[in-house]
Amino acid sequence: MKILHLFSDWKWTGPSEPIVNLCKELERRGHDVTFAYRKPPFPVDDSLEKRVHEKQIRATDRFHLSRPLKFYSPSSIRDNLSDILNLTTYLQKEEVDILNVHQSHDHILGGVAARRSNTSVVVIRTDHKRNPISPHPGNRLLFSKLTDGMITFSERARKENAEHFRLPLDRVARINPALDLDRYLPERKFKDMRSIFGIGKDDVVIGMVARFQKYRRTEVFLEAVKSIVKEFPKIKVLLVGRSSQMNDSVVKPMKRLGIEPWVVLGGYQTEDYLDTLACMDIFVFLMAGSDGTARALREAMAMGKPTIVADRGILPELVEDGVSGFVVKDSPEALSGAALQLLRYPGLRRKMGEAAYEKAHQEFRLDRQVEAIEKFYQEMLKLGRWKKR
Repeated sequence: MKILHLFSDWKWTGPSEPIVNLCKELERRGHDVTFAYRKPPFPVDDSLEKRVHEKQIRATDRFHLSRPLKFYSPSSIRDNLSDILNLTTYLQKEEVDILNVHQSHDHILGGVAARRSNTSVVVIRTDHKRNPISPHPGNRLLFSKLTDGMITFSERARKENAEHFRLPLDRVARINPALDLDRYLPERKFKDMRSIFGIGKDDVVIGMVARFQKYRRTEVFLEAVKSIVKEFPKIKVLLVGRSSQMNDSVVKPMKRLGIEPWVVLGGYQTEDYLDTLACMDIFVFLMAGSDGTARALREAMAMGKPTIVADRGILPELVEDGVSGFVVKDSPEALSGAALQLLRYPGLRRKMGEAAYEKAHQEFRLDRQVEAIEKFYQEMLKLGRWKKR
């Protein structure tokens, strides 16, 4: 198959790495794949462009992909019209079979170009969002006129998106997200991050990884910590990440609750990220961020960490309650109850961690994801363009 992936971003964000890995694996399986991305608008140390070159995948920055469209800006209108014309020509000349779009902006550009091209190219939208796509009038038009199929990562999103946009269920695929699992083998040798963070060898580390914005509900877990330390003072809560809202979402609540001695602010980790995950004993995740696939949670599972998650979005589909972790309401009482279970019974922590590891290394495999996407592409080619009745 000849496949074009369109992604209107230049940043190395949550969805970027999975898309790049997917393109690389599809190419390895013999498909003709090109990844079109936005060139950085100014010099930066890290970018999608830099990572694409490192991965050595076939890619192009020939399109502007400069979102959002600004009707008051002549240059914005010019760039977007230019992209539609150039994409139309590209699809015709290259005889593309599958156009896989990933964000609303590239969906609009690619969808319009595909329909203008008068070719049989099939347009597939991948939904990376935390919640199902909003069925507002603009999206209804986008999906009814410029979409042939859809890939999402949760069964809830699959059903709701199909219902919202009246897509036949056979045109909406739920496919597990993937990780490069070799990176997360727990038997690897990791740096001793406990000593770096000032955490004792006997302390049980409860970790969270997030951009600590208010909507991530970290304050709710910090309220649970106040109850937890009454029974288990030998714990540390390691918060890894950063945010402009860190003071309001973490620092002020921590001080108000009087739990400062038990909380370690680990900051934003890049080089030592996996080493930091490795030093955790329990992993807590309450809400997915901009990457709706809950990547940090899946990474913790792949490293064999027992988990506590909120009963929200994709999270109950990733963690099997009572097997690989606990799925609870995100109230202080429910969170403290789940954490105390894991603290009281080290054997349960070990057993759940092993189950999390097995689930991750079975279900989050890149080869399985690519096989499923490849099969869906082939089914969409057989079905052809969707004509809403």
